Amino acid sequence: MNFLKCDFKNQKFSHNLYLTVLFTLFVFAPDFVLKTVCHLPIGLEMLFFLGTVLFGALLSLTNKIAIVFFGVLVFVMQLIQLNFMTYFGSPIEPANLMNIFRETRDIFDPAYLKETWFVTPTLMLFFVLWLVGCFKFRPIKLPFVWLILFYLAAHKPYRAYTQTKGIWYFQPALTRPSLKNSISTFSYFVFQYWPKGYQNVAIEYKPYTLHDVPSDVQNVLLIWGESLYAGHLPMYGYQRDTFPKVQSLLNEQGWQSALALSGGIATATSTLLFFNTAREPANADVFKKHPADLFRAAKQHGFATYYLSNQESRLTMGMDVASIDELMTNDMNPIYFAKYKDEGLTKILEEKGLKGAKNFVVLHMRSPHSPYENRYEGRETEFEKFKPAASAKDRLTYETNTYDNALLYTDMVIFDMVKAFEKLAQGTNYKIYITADHGQLFDWQNMWGHNNLVIEQAKVPLFVKGYDADRLPDIVSHYQIGKMILRDLGVELDNPNETDNIYYLHGNNVDFPYDYIEYQITGDDVREIKRANTNP
Repeated sequence: MNFLKCDFKNQKFSHNLYLTVLFTLFVFAPDFVLKTVCHLPIGLEMLFFLGTVLFGALLSLTNKIAIVFFGVLVFVMQLIQLNFMTYFGSPIEPANLMNIFRETRDIFDPAYLKETWFVTPTLMLFFVLWLVGCFKFRPIKLPFVWLILFYLAAHKPYRAYTQTKGIWYFQPALTRPSLKNSISTFSYFVFQYWPKGYQNVAIEYKPYTLHDVPSDVQNVLLIWGESLYAGHLPMYGYQRDTFPKVQSLLNEQGWQSALALSGGIATATSTLLFFNTAREPANADVFKKHPADLFRAAKQHGFATYYLSNQESRLTMGMDVASIDELMTNDMNPIYFAKYKDEGLTKILEEKGLKGAKNFVVLHMRSPHSPYENRYEGRETEFEKFKPAASAKDRLTYETNTYDNALLYTDMVIFDMVKAFEKLAQGTNYKIYITADHGQLFDWQNMWGHNNLVIEQAKVPLFVKGYDADRLPDIVSHYQIGKMILRDLGVELDNPNETDNIYYLHGNNVDFPYDYIEYQITGDDVREIKRANTNP
C-alpha cells in the first residue's frame, strides 16, 4: 500500500488555500474586468462559483501535469471567449468557433486589438500568478485526485458526445460566468460541430425596418408562460375548470382572448423568436442585429425594462440583454426560486415596483413544466383537485391529472401577477398580455410533451387587456403578438418578407439542423402548407 502514502514533509495546507484563491481569481477576475470596463451584465452564479472553488482546491492537491493541463485548457478557452465577448458583446457559440477555421484571415485581423487590447494581458496576468504559485508553493499532495478532476471535467463533454442533451443545453448566456459559457460552447464544438462539419444556417432576407408610431401606453406587462397548452384550458373547450381565476379576469371589462400559435416547439427557440419578433426561418440577422427586439424597442422609446424569469439565463441568448434594466433569472438566485417558485416573480415585481413613467415588464414562468406534480409539491391539499394524480397507474391518467393540477397552481400565480401589476400601474394607461412558449401533448397521435413539430403542440392561449380594436382575431401567431406589443411601445414593424397570413412554426433549433412548418391562418382555421428544412 505504499502508493497510498503521502509525504507531508515541508508541505503546508495553507499553500493549498493560496492556490485555491489564485485559481479562483484566474477564473473570475477577468469577468470582473469585463463587467467594469465593457459594462457587460456578467453574473456570478453562486453554485458555479462554489464548484470552481472546489475544483481549484482539488487541483491544488494533485500533480503538476494535471495542473498545467487544466490551466492551459482554461487559458485557451478563455482567451478566445473573452476576446470575443469584448468585441461582440456576447458569448461565443459553437458556430462562431467554426469561423476560426473558415475565416481565419478575418478572425485574426489586428484591427480587433483596438477594442480588445487589454483582454489577453489581463488573462495572462492571473494565469501566470496562479501557475507561478503552483510551482513555488509546497501544497499537500494526494494520490489519484487527478482522476476525480477528470471525472468532474468530463460531465459536459460527455453530454455533448452522447447527445443526451440537445443543443440548447449548451447554449451560452451573457449573464453567466464566462468560463461556464466556455465549457458549454467548447464541449459542443469539439464533439458535435467540428467532427460533423456543421455550418451556419442562414437565408438572406430583406431587412426589417421600423418607424415610430404614436402610442399612449405607459406600462406593458407580458406574462410569458411555460408549456401552457390551450387544449387543457376551459376557454378553448376543455371540460375541466383548470383556470378559474384567469376566467374571472376575462369576465372583467377590457379583457379579450384568442387562440395563439407559438413560434417554436421548445422554450429556447420560441423565446428567441418571440422577443426578436422574428417570422422567417433562418433569418440570422434578426438574432444578431436585433432590429425588432422588444426590449430594444422599449428602451429606445423611454421604457424601463424588466426580465424576471424562473428559468435559466441561457434563454436570454439572442436577446438584446443590454437593453434590459432589471434582469433576474433562476440560476442567478436558485435558492430564492426553489423556495418561492413562480410566486417569487410576483414578489420581486412588488419589491422593485415600477421605476419610471413608462415600464415594459416580462415575467417568465416555469409552471406547469413537467414533472407537473413538482409545481405544486407540498401543497397537494390546495391544488390536487384532479385524482388520482402522481399515484395513477397508466401514463395518460397520471400526466393529465398532474398537469391539470399544475394548471390550477399556474392559474393562481397568473392571477396574482396581474393584480400586483394593476396595483402598481393604477391610474396609467396599461396593457397586459398573457401567452406561452409552447403547448403540451397528451398521447396526441402517440406524441407526448413538447419538442414535436406539429401544429397542435403550438396551440397556446392569448389573453389581452386593453386591446385597441373591437375584438382579437380568432387565431394569432406569436409573430403577430410581437408586432402588437411593438405598437404599444411606439414602433411599427415593416417586414418586406411578410406574406399575408403565412407564418412559421420553427423546430428545436435556429441553427443546424433547422426544421419548420409553413402554415396559413384563415379566420378560425389553420392550414399546414409544407414541412421543410434549411439544412445545408
